[in-house]
Amino acid sequence: MTNIRLRPPSHHLFVQCCRIPIALASHLFVAASVLPQLAATVGSTAPRRGKISKRGNPVKSSTRSRIIAILAVVGVVALLAVLVVGWQRSGEQSGRSSSTTYPEEAPTQLETWTPPTTNDPREFASAYARAIWTYDTSLHSYVDWQNAVSVFADPASAAPQVARSLLPQWAEWDQLQSHKARAVVGGITAEVTPELEAIVNRGQAPAGWHAFVVHGTQTVITDADTRFLDRKAAVAVVCTPTCRFWSATAQLSP
Repeated sequence: MTNIRLRPPSHHLFVQCCRIPIALASHLFVAASVLPQLAATVGSTAPRRGKISKRGNPVKSSTRSRIIAILAVVGVVALLAVLVVGWQRSGEQSGRSSSTTYPEEAPTQLETWTPPTTNDPREFASAYARAIWTYDTSLHSYVDWQNAVSVFADPASAAPQVARSLLPQWAEWDQLQSHKARAVVGGITAEVTPELEAIVNRGQAPAGWHAFVVHGTQTVITDADTRFLDRKAAVAVVCTPTCRFWSATAQLSP
């Protein structure tokens, strides 16, 4: 997982809190320095009432005062517009600087899903059966379960897909998840049947091939009830010498 170095929070918060007040104070200072000048301009026009123009026509001081007052109002409005825009930009910049990227959540791995490193085919077959019969919908996703089961097989072959085939389908997983289901398995046994032993004796299996009929009692706990189910699967492994998953089926021939 990639480590992300975050800026110390005290400095970050200080910059965010102080940036907008400073910008606001600067705009207010500009407004405070300009408004008195505008007021003085308006006031200076009062003594000039009745002044005669060069053409001999008296200048209408009231009209001039109105024009100057309008210009003063326009200037104040412009300053307020600059103030609002500056404040919005300061808020946007502080919002962008406060955004932080967090690492993605790591997939969940149940302890019972870990494949053993062993050359004992019976132990490995039992571990695989325990992995496909153990789950907790409140702790992991369906993809987490699929990936964990795939690790039992050789990734360079089609065996991972076969290993996942004994898991519930997507629709079944959705039902289990809606009922907050979880399951554990106990009493696992792995036996060699005469039919499986005959396959080895006839030389029809690859070197290091072993097959077992694995039994177990699965306890399924939901938000409605608790059930005890008898589980059974035929599991084949290849140990050369370290064991890996080879094939499996939940449908056993009579």
